[in-house]
Amino acid sequence: MTETTDAAAPVWLSIPEGYAELPLENIPETIETTSKLVDELGPPEQRRAATFVLRSLNAFLTALAERNAIYCGLGRHQSALNGQVITSTLVVTVLDFPGERNPRLVLRDLLVGKAEAAEQGQADILDLPHGPAAFFEHTLLLPAPPIPGQHVLAEGAEAPVWQLEAFVPSPAGDRLVTFELSTPFAAHGPQYRAMVVAMAGRLSFEPPADADPLAALLG
Repeated sequence: MTETTDAAAPVWLSIPEGYAELPLENIPETIETTSKLVDELGPPEQRRAATFVLRSLNAFLTALAERNAIYCGLGRHQSALNGQVITSTLVVTVLDFPGERNPRLVLRDLLVGKAEAAEQGQADILDLPHGPAAFFEHTLLLPAPPIPGQHVLAEGAEAPVWQLEAFVPSPAGDRLVTFELSTPFAAHGPQYRAMVVAMAGRLSFEPPADADPLAALLG
């Protein structure tokens, strides 16, 4: 697990192995540098797809940054079902609320909002070491845009995307951290459940003892 935190919205996360972090700052500059590297070093099929993929990635990361995302990672793992390599995205966002509130009421309102929006899925609330957390699992049908150099899809084609969201309020109910894991390998999605629950359970709204400069002095 990789430990990470965010200075602007301090929470402490444990990111599983297999995820490569994507930038949420200086996005245009990073995309431009990557584009130049692909043009110079990439094989022909990568160069053909680079413009479309990098343009889409730029829009995706910019939208995440505007949504208060503090982490975005692209993962590659080996499926326990058949050994194939499967990919996923992991996004972590932080929202702050005015005043304090019972964290269970925060989760109740969140799940009621999903029901009112007619979002269909499996909702559960679990008690973790630091308090309650809500989980929402569903499969979405999302547009499957054609990628240059690959098989041409029919207009309006859609593909299933498995998604698991974890919502973790702070003990005071004034902050909400959301983990959102998505994979286009929908049949393999349930393998990620334990990982997402573990991430939610390891989340901390306070610095761990070994991150506290006084901890070493106090023993």
